[in-house]
Amino acid sequence: MNAGWRLGLALSCWLLASPAAGMAGLYDEATLAYWSRITPEDIRRVLDEDLSPAFEAEERGRLAGVELAFPLRCPVPASEPFCYYQQTLAGGRRQVVMSVASLRLFGDLALAMAWLQLEGLSIETPPQYLAMLRHRRPESFPEGRYPPPLAALGVPDDVRERKEVMELYGKIFTSSVVFVLLHELGHALHRHPGYGPEVSREAARRHEAEADDFALDVMARLAYPPLGMSVFFTLLAHWEPNRWHFADEAAYRAHLADATHPLTSDRLRGLAAALAERRDAFARAEPDFAAARERIDGVADEIGRLAGFLDDRDIQEGIVRLGRATEPAVLRPRREGELVIDPAVPAAGLPFAGTFQGTLGDASGELPAWLVLERHGDRVQGVFTYGLGLGHLEGEVQAGRLHFGWTLGLEQGLGVLEATADDGRLHGSWGRERSADDGGHWELWREELD
Repeated sequence: MNAGWRLGLALSCWLLASPAAGMAGLYDEATLAYWSRITPEDIRRVLDEDLSPAFEAEERGRLAGVELAFPLRCPVPASEPFCYYQQTLAGGRRQVVMSVASLRLFGDLALAMAWLQLEGLSIETPPQYLAMLRHRRPESFPEGRYPPPLAALGVPDDVRERKEVMELYGKIFTSSVVFVLLHELGHALHRHPGYGPEVSREAARRHEAEADDFALDVMARLAYPPLGMSVFFTLLAHWEPNRWHFADEAAYRAHLADATHPLTSDRLRGLAAALAERRDAFARAEPDFAAARERIDGVADEIGRLAGFLDDRDIQEGIVRLGRATEPAVLRPRREGELVIDPAVPAAGLPFAGTFQGTLGDASGELPAWLVLERHGDRVQGVFTYGLGLGHLEGEVQAGRLHFGWTLGLEQGLGVLEATADDGRLHGSWGRERSADDGGHWELWREELD
């Protein structure tokens, strides 16, 4: 519960352990088998009918023998849920692998993004859901497994019957998958090896840039705007480990040595620049050329901002904390700026009951906080948020003070609050584990929220 996100963030190795076993529980075999009869066929059709005709003669020749493989789950479990890679098989044959489970999760998150956007709701929750998968283990949830994405994000069951949602979803999902497929084909075209200790970081960066350039070149030839790229890379940025997830530079470099697709701020800046350079080619087939150029510039700007996002230690440490603290209740649909907790009716004449807002702080700073308390006799239960998930507290009023224990995701501790007699304001302290005051302070006042 670190307000400034800098104090004592112990990113122990278990945080970086692959949650692949838990990811396997998101979709059962029947669901994946169903989608395996649909999505791979669609991707093959797009490749054969739309993309291949745009290849130049030399490209077509070098890619003629490349195979597409769509296993239900990733053969490299640690790569889930972004299991997209190319590999060299016996005899020098090249193969592009895209797992159905990874395609399905991205599809569900893209569908949620489309629905949320068209409903005027916050689109922050799908990336937050992915951060939750990344930084919490499935057994930390009551059911012992991760909640399914569409249910966790509150997407209605009939969403696939809504034409406008499905149209926007199609643009996000298809353009992203086309970019990813072409990127992997770019690796095959250039005969790139996989990544490992024998491939330098500089070579890895060059390979990624070459594959990105091929993907964008082909899409530009087709005037196929990559409108879903910013969604894809936003989700990837909430999953992919970066420098701030590791204890030191050596540990980060060890990760990069094994990473099949290292996501770096340099790569994102290069993508943003490449998109901007090709804006006219992408926009030329659109009825409103000027508006289309602006949309491409918007995607490029969003990807460029993501580069700064990866370089910001506070943001990256905040994502870890957000993922650790997130639970399904925080992911419910809401409007931008709307609280994730419902206000409470204060108990008449009693302190430590009702809805409060104010600040929660530690030695490094303060953040806005909201607290909802329900009181039954001397027992008090409540929830709180300060922008990083939804915390719970439970305690008892003793001699005019509320002594409580709190939990926020995987963190816990104690605290004490006192009420000012004349206006019901609350102030006090919080601590970690068995301490009630080694963390920081609360300053809260009663607020009647609409």
